[in-house]
This record gives sequence, C-alpha cells and structure tokens, in this order.
Amino acid sequence: MTCRIRLLGPVLAVLALTPVAVPAQQGGDEGYEALLAALADAGTPAEAQTIVPLIWDVWLTAPDDAAQEVLDAAMARRSAYDFAGALKHLNILIETYPDYAEGWNQRATVLFLVGDYEGSLADVDEVLKREPRHFGALAGRAMIYFQQGRLPLAQLSVRKALTVHPFLAERAILDIPAGQEL
Repeated sequence: MTCRIRLLGPVLAVLALTPVAVPAQQGGDEGYEALLAALADAGTPAEAQTIVPLIWDVWLTAPDDAAQEVLDAAMARRSAYDFAGALKHLNILIETYPDYAEGWNQRATVLFLVGDYEGSLADVDEVLKREPRHFGALAGRAMIYFQQGRLPLAQLSVRKALTVHPFLAERAILDIPAGQEL
C-alpha cells in the first residue's frame, strides 16, 4: 500500500492522507474512488489540478517493484525520445502484467507519438476495458480522432472524459468554454 501526502486545500487534505492501494485493475480502492469522485465534483480548474496529480500517482504506481522498474525505464526512454526503447519496455510490461491499465496507456501514448494512431487506439481500448474512467486515455482517444478528422468521435470521447475530469484542456474540441454547460 502506498500513502501519498500533498499540501492541498482543506477539503482535499483528508484525501491526500488516505492510503491508496494500487490494484492491477483500478477500481476497488476507497482512496482512489474518493479521488475520482472529488475530481468529478471539482468546481474550478484549480481545484481539479490539485486532484489530477494524485490520480496520476495511482495510475503510475505499478503492481510491484519489478513492474515499476520496467515502467520507469519505459518512461525514461520516452523522455529521451527513444520511442523504440520505450516500446520495448512497455511490451514487456504488458506481456507480464496484462491487467495493469497504465502499461497499456503508456504504450498508447508512445504509439501516438510515433504516428501509429490505429495501434494507439487499440491500446486505448485495452486501457478502457480495465479502467473506463481513465480520463487520460479518453482524452488521448479524442486527440487521435481529432487528428484523423473524425470530429464527432473526438467530441464523443471528450464528453465521456469530461464526466470524470470536467476541466480537461481537450474540452476545446467541443468549442465550449470551461464552466459552461455541455
């Protein structure tokens, strides 16, 4: 179990001190569920931005130390623009831990970066099978559809993502300012 501590507003301080277990498939943990609920209920972009990093911390915490090493190596390769190296590590992570949603999401991201939109979309589908509230995957799917000129599908994906994270930047695909009704 991992405990995350962040300096947040008074309402979120309790959430930050809640132990966050990281199961292979997200969903059953009370601290994680509380973070998602708080994000969905965020009243301002600033409030949402205090919660989002905590959710990413959960997602980026692999199921065990061995998986974490592989994920960290993949992220380092991606940061160095060594996409082939990142993919090598992510393929290993997915083969070894197929239920870990973030392994699929990180590979979807790398595939997007190298222009393999269809491969990225396939991996996004795998992420969403494991965690349908993964706003990063939903937003990523929207960006791919947008790049492909498939605006109605992009907008549909953004609308789904906004049910989880109401202040995503990808909201601009809808051409509706933040704070206004969809």
